[in-house]
Amino acid sequence: MTMDLFTPILSTPKQHWIFRMLLQDRYAPERQVLSSWADGFRDRDGKFVHEFQSTFESSLWELYLHAATKIWGFQLDQAPASPDFIVKAPIPLCIEAAIAAPAKDGKPAFGYDASDIPDDFNQFNAAASIRICNSFTAKVKRYRDYYAKLPHVTNRPFVLAIAAFDRPLAHFAAGRSVIAAIFGLYHDEDATPHDADKVVSYNVSAAAKSATVDVPMGMFCEPTYPEVSAVIYSSLATWGKIRALADDPSAKTIYQTFHRKEGDLRPEVRSALKKNYSEHLLDGLHILHNPFARFPIPNGTFSHPRLAETRVAPDGELLTEAPDDFLLVRTLCSVQKDEDGGAAA
Repeated sequence: MTMDLFTPILSTPKQHWIFRMLLQDRYAPERQVLSSWADGFRDRDGKFVHEFQSTFESSLWELYLHAATKIWGFQLDQAPASPDFIVKAPIPLCIEAAIAAPAKDGKPAFGYDASDIPDDFNQFNAAASIRICNSFTAKVKRYRDYYAKLPHVTNRPFVLAIAAFDRPLAHFAAGRSVIAAIFGLYHDEDATPHDADKVVSYNVSAAAKSATVDVPMGMFCEPTYPEVSAVIYSSLATWGKIRALADDPSAKTIYQTFHRKEGDLRPEVRSALKKNYSEHLLDGLHILHNPFARFPIPNGTFSHPRLAETRVAPDGELLTEAPDDFLLVRTLCSVQKDEDGGAAA
């Protein structure tokens, strides 16, 4: 039985901006996408619908992950209240969902406009990496203080799943911020000459949060977090993903997407109307494996032709398997004037 996500249980002022938008008649196809993701999802603590309608993003990420577990063929045990996903087969493992949220008093990820386009992408990416690291360390603390004592968590891989909702246009960071946060490697396009055949990359051990505070980077560069077997990450599991998957060919929306291009530092840029556009649920998803994991994830557990999977070779080199046209960034623009502004990530 699918949860009723869309009958309002909160007064309008308490509803999240995107949830209010979803209630409009024209977003029936988007509601259907979310309902399909929720099929078989159990509200184990009785708070999910309230959180979906009030804060939205973290609940959206959980629903997305639930849909992904079906593609991976995972069998779930939904009896325990936590962590978020307890996988019984093909191997026992646990997945805990988190979002990289805005800093205190920071602007939300939704409702952005042209004024939010960053002037300094290195600063933008560094700030995004800090938010990822904050989410990572907060969940590790929760694991050590609580999850590690649960019998259904002990002696099995523990995976953190983090989605980027930390600022307007958070999706512009693509994979740069998570690679820096997790593996301590930063790809610097600003420093890369236009005629270069390889992007300028360098190791980073920290990012400046303020003039006096640095946040450590490279969570998987040392055996500091052996309890975390891998990180699942997406900057594109957003409202734009929902619209991309919605069955609404008459929508007057243009999709512009940036894709990895084999042998070229410049991405391939594509544009298509909704009726000609297709996207897979797992497009844009990263799986990052911890070389120091106490319980490594067996090869093939998360593998899929549409996602990127990164491991560390014995010599320290990062090895990434990804489709030739891996989805880096997606933007949507509605041709007609929408009440919601027409833009989505």
